[in-house]
Amino acid sequence: MNKEKLEKTIGDGNIVIPLYILKCFKSLNLTMEEFIFLMYLYNRYDKVYFNPEKIANDMNLDIMEVMGYISVLTDKNYLTLDIVKDNEIIEEVVNLSNFYEKISFLLMQEETQDDNTSLLKYIEKELGRPINSTEIEVIESWSKNNIDDSLIKEAIRIALNDGVFSLKYIDKILFDWKNRGYRTVSDIQKNEKSNVGEAIEVEDWNWLDDEEEYITN
Repeated sequence: MNKEKLEKTIGDGNIVIPLYILKCFKSLNLTMEEFIFLMYLYNRYDKVYFNPEKIANDMNLDIMEVMGYISVLTDKNYLTLDIVKDNEIIEEVVNLSNFYEKISFLLMQEETQDDNTSLLKYIEKELGRPINSTEIEVIESWSKNNIDDSLIKEAIRIALNDGVFSLKYIDKILFDWKNRGYRTVSDIQKNEKSNVGEAIEVEDWNWLDDEEEYITN
């Protein structure tokens, strides 16, 4: 699709592109022309009978160009052409289920990244210093082992109350809680009468050597 055809396609009618889809554009591995074609289908043709002649007319393309875009988007797993039978007539319909699954995955991935970024900012603010690359690996291990943010924040609170600003100390608190079966702050409050952090020794603690201990059941 050349520039003139693209401009005519956009100018001839409304193609609505939701913001959440636009935010994922860079991760879709599509050219702008392929993306516009996909958005045309998104607006008009999801699970509707496939009519290449009408698509060609609407988008100022020839039939071979339409089939070329369909082939590319099928190969990239954004759509399928499904065969349906209606009143003994066999028809093809455009199915964008794969596209919706990709968008959902990208949005969930982005949400997880946002959560991790928010936690990193919180830790840096509480410790009053930037987090280095080794410490980021420790924090990521907490996320991979499903340690709740509320537990992390409670461990930070205890460490700071003890006058300790070491992430290794916070890591050991979390490790100790994991061994005790604590998964929420409520678990700690129910089972501990004193400050857990006061009893924790961390001088010889090496989280890398004991990484396997973090694997949850």
